[in-house]
Amino acid sequence: MSTEWEGVEVKKSLLVTGDHRASSIWVVVASTAIAVCGSFVFGISVGYSSPSQEGIMHDLHLSLAEYSVFGSILTIGAMLGAILSGTIADKVGRKRAMAISDVFCIVGYLFIVFSKNFLWLYLGRLSIGCGIGLFSYVVPVYISEITPKNLRGRFAAVNQLMICCGASLAYALGTFITWRTLAIIGKLICLNLLFYHSDQ
Repeated sequence: MSTEWEGVEVKKSLLVTGDHRASSIWVVVASTAIAVCGSFVFGISVGYSSPSQEGIMHDLHLSLAEYSVFGSILTIGAMLGAILSGTIADKVGRKRAMAISDVFCIVGYLFIVFSKNFLWLYLGRLSIGCGIGLFSYVVPVYISEITPKNLRGRFAAVNQLMICCGASLAYALGTFITWRTLAIIGKLICLNLLFYHSDQ
């Protein structure tokens, strides 16, 4: 009789362990999905300058050289963000570092939306660069820390996928909407992410 009860208890414990493991995986999936949205913003920010070139040059009367600075200054901001990313992530944590990245991107897109001359554009693009520089370090590290070893490679690959998806969306939307509207979309995505990244 005691053997039967022991068998029942073992089965129950296995079921509980299985349920706990399944729920843990779903938590990891949800956390990864929120984190890689930062990679999506990375892609949109990288792809933004290409479809916006004609509209910005026409509306703000920029020369090709001035617009080239606008396109390339993103990488300078990204270098600054990448240099500081490790220190920021260690001091405030991975999730808060992603929230800081969102703030940089929101400020940058606001500068672009309300820009009246090339200086506003440059400041906005530089701020976005700092944001995506942070994202480029924090998101992969965060994913590698929360995922099980047997799933780590597949989850980390989503980071690259979302960057490509974000750039593709920027190219596609940029052919139908104005550059200010595209910047507003980027800002709204970052605002939503700020809520989730600060609330994780």
